Amino acid sequence: MTIRLNKIVQAIPQVETLCDVGCDHGYIGIGAWEMGKARRVIFMDISAPSLQKAQNNCANVQMNNCQFVCQDGIQSVVCDCAVIAGMGGLETISILQNTTRPPKFLVLQPMRNQMDVRKYLLSNGYKLTLDVKFQDVKYYDLMVAELSAEQMELSPFQLKFGFTNLASPSQDFVNFLLEEQRKYTQILTQCRDTEVAEKLSDTNLALEHIGGQQ
Repeated sequence: MTIRLNKIVQAIPQVETLCDVGCDHGYIGIGAWEMGKARRVIFMDISAPSLQKAQNNCANVQMNNCQFVCQDGIQSVVCDCAVIAGMGGLETISILQNTTRPPKFLVLQPMRNQMDVRKYLLSNGYKLTLDVKFQDVKYYDLMVAELSAEQMELSPFQLKFGFTNLASPSQDFVNFLLEEQRKYTQILTQCRDTEVAEKLSDTNLALEHIGGQQ
């Protein structure tokens, strides 16, 4: 299992029923079942061939108490936790908007538009319990959210960078900021771009913020 997949599986809370949305080979659902994170796993994918790969892999590890659903998103499927990983943030939001019964827990790994995902979660009854950036060749964002009666509020800065990253910065997050800083600085030596200048300013502020904590 890759670092990325292992991080996702480790972040899954212990639940009765897990839904692995866009499961492809089914590695996340299988890993969660093997680690005792879920007693039952629903493997879901819009692609029938991908779902068949997951079904074959489940058979290889003699996994029982699982279900295979070929459809686009959770829709009316009932589960305690849903994992949506490797999709764009706007696609992730679309899946959640079309969910009849929102799961208590969400484990999300959006590839883009992370700020939009954070805003959606907070405005739809979820609080973030984990929001970290990690590296597995590329950098990824991993979010864990839970339905809560208590409304969570994040500052614009936390919405942009992730509250866990700012509160407890990992070396991966520091390295990410330093790489972003170098990239934006290099661009600005060649042309003056207002958007890039703003991104560099935000990155510098984030580095100053976490530097004061270390």
